Amino acid sequence: MIISKVENLGTYQKVNPYMKELLAFFENHDWRELPEGEIPIAGDKVFGNCFNYVADGVAGDFFETHYKYLDVHLVVENTEDMAVSTKDSTTVSKAYDEEKDIEFHQGQVEQLVHLKPGDCLITFPEDLHQPKVRVNDKVVKKAVFKLAIK
Repeated sequence: MIISKVENLGTYQKVNPYMKELLAFFENHDWRELPEGEIPIAGDKVFGNCFNYVADGVAGDFFETHYKYLDVHLVVENTEDMAVSTKDSTTVSKAYDEEKDIEFHQGQVEQLVHLKPGDCLITFPEDLHQPKVRVNDKVVKKAVFKLAIK
C-alpha cells in the first residue's frame, strides 16, 4: 500500500510498468476536472472510472482485493476513509471471481486511511481494502485507476 499526493506519483514510477501511462495522462488532464464515467488510457493495461457517491460504509464491513490490477484511488472532492487489512487478519468471505478480478474478505481493520482531495491510495493484491467508509454525508467524487500487474 502506498499513500501519496497525486503530484508525487512520479516517485513511484518503477512500482508498476504501466505507471508511466497514468503519469502521462495526468500531464495532459487536470485531475480536479475529471468527468464522470470511464476513463480510457492504455487499453486493458491502464484505465479508470470516475464516479460520485455518498460514502456510507462502516469500517470493517468487508474488504476486497484484486490480483490482475493495482488500484490507484484518487479523491477528487470531499473526503473518504479507506479501511485496510491483511490476509493474516481476515478470512475469505467470497472466493476470487477471475472475470471481475475481485475477492472479498471479512475480518479486522488494521488501519484507517483518511483521503482528502488530491490524495491517492495505491493498493496491491496483499492490501485488502474497503472503500466508501463514511466520513460525512456529502457527495464524494473519486476516480479509481487500474494498472495491470502483468
